[in-house]
Amino acid sequence: MAMVLDTGASAVVLTHEAAKAAGLPLDFIKYNVNVDTANGRAQAAAVTLDRITVGGIVERSVPALIAPPGQLKVSLLGMSFLDRLESWEVRGGKLMMRPN
Repeated sequence: MAMVLDTGASAVVLTHEAAKAAGLPLDFIKYNVNVDTANGRAQAAAVTLDRITVGGIVERSVPALIAPPGQLKVSLLGMSFLDRLESWEVRGGKLMMRPN
């Protein structure tokens, strides 16, 4: 699944389509979390992802949000993942991450 690094996003945010592809039980989620976006206020559904793997880095039990259908074009790799790392930086157009 493609994701965009978004340090302005407090959480990992999945598109509805990415959440469906990941096998999340979308029939049971509720879009009841208010979020402020660059396009204004919206709602999302809170979930905890079993794991996120980026390269060789695996983080488990990652808090995330699911955007309603049509609200987001690409999933966001936000701070609920990045804050778990020992360090990360963008260098030469590449994201360099160091796990804990």
